[in-house]
Amino acid sequence: MNREENVKKSFDAIMALKGADEFKAKIQNLHNFLKNKDAHVSFADVTLPNYLWIAKRGGGVTTLLNAFAEYLYATNAIAFCGLERFLEFKLDYISPDAPFSELTRFDRTIAARTGHNRYYRGVVCVNIDDWQNTADEDHFMKFVNFVASNRDKWLTILYINTEKKDVVESIEVALAMYMNFKTIKLRFPDEHELMELVENRLLKNSIKLDENAKALLRETIKEISKGKHFNGFKTIKQLTEEIRYKILTENSGKKQIITAKMLADFDKDSDYVKRRKAQIGNRKSIGFAGAGGYENEPR
Repeated sequence: MNREENVKKSFDAIMALKGADEFKAKIQNLHNFLKNKDAHVSFADVTLPNYLWIAKRGGGVTTLLNAFAEYLYATNAIAFCGLERFLEFKLDYISPDAPFSELTRFDRTIAARTGHNRYYRGVVCVNIDDWQNTADEDHFMKFVNFVASNRDKWLTILYINTEKKDVVESIEVALAMYMNFKTIKLRFPDEHELMELVENRLLKNSIKLDENAKALLRETIKEISKGKHFNGFKTIKQLTEEIRYKILTENSGKKQIITAKMLADFDKDSDYVKRRKAQIGNRKSIGFAGAGGYENEPR
């Protein structure tokens, strides 16, 4: 496969993503930029923008990053160097009266990705949820300045889970002081799009759903997504796996049409759904990497 074919393949993969309308529009702009830049030598020193992603927890940041990195690799937009094309990091909050140890931890994380190379080149995605109301503090400014000063090595994406306009605006003000960036809101797929992901995975096992079964699962997904601890594509993948398991416990798994009656254990009023909507204390999402995937089939 030649370079043009690789570029088309990676570009088409992004255009097929669910819940990433604004991202796809920005990729189209980037696609035009890279094509025009290649055609005009005098623009060779124009750099790529960084990004601020506004996304919902469980919305598939990791797989979106993977698709983006593949595209940047195919287009030679970044001279990747290191063990991985992208890395994820969660920036923990440090109070103003304490030493900013996060900068050292971040630097060590970058160094660990270099392998046998002298430096890392790639995409760096940083979760800044802990800084939603403190973007004007010196520690955060210091971090933004640090990543901006390494723009020749990394394309930086700052990622935050919020629906508050004032929070986003405060972060945009902080970033504008140090870097060129684009803000992208990642729309979370609705129950119809998530249902399509379930169908695609089942079809790989020659399992088809009748219309009543599809309607039942759409309602189920809609109810589950209302839960406080809904974890996006991970939860949908788990639902699909449990459906496949049930099918294999009750028959041979050969090609068949699944009815709503066969999926009664998963309807919106079932114990299955009630358990997934239950409120369990104040549990927070742990970690950052592996949040799910924007893809036609959840991993």
